[in-house]
Amino acid sequence: MMRALGGIALCGAFLLGASSPARADPPHPRVQLKIVDAIKDGETKTAWLHCGPVGGSHPHARAACHLLHKVKGHPERLNVTPDAVCTKELQPHAVVVAGRWHGRTVNWAKVFGNGCMMKAAVGSLLSL
Repeated sequence: MMRALGGIALCGAFLLGASSPARADPPHPRVQLKIVDAIKDGETKTAWLHCGPVGGSHPHARAACHLLHKVKGHPERLNVTPDAVCTKELQPHAVVVAGRWHGRTVNWAKVFGNGCMMKAAVGSLLSL
């Protein structure tokens, strides 16, 4: 009798362990971009932007993904505020956007004269 109970308990433990749902790996984002903003004689800020699903370390990921979606992942096509009025202050921002956009490689770099000019062109994409 004890042997039969032991066998039943062992089978029950095996079935309980086997019935737990398998953990699926989280989906990989379809967009993974590293974004860098280096200010001359100043700080360098870096963030990861993931879209589809939205995430990464970018502080404004949802807005940045929305902007890039409008230009099909081509940051050079962004012109968020075309009539922006910026001072002629010279504080260059060297920016880089590199990674993958839905399977396509993205490598874009540009130097803006100052932060206002950068913000006018690319908006929240570089709001790090």
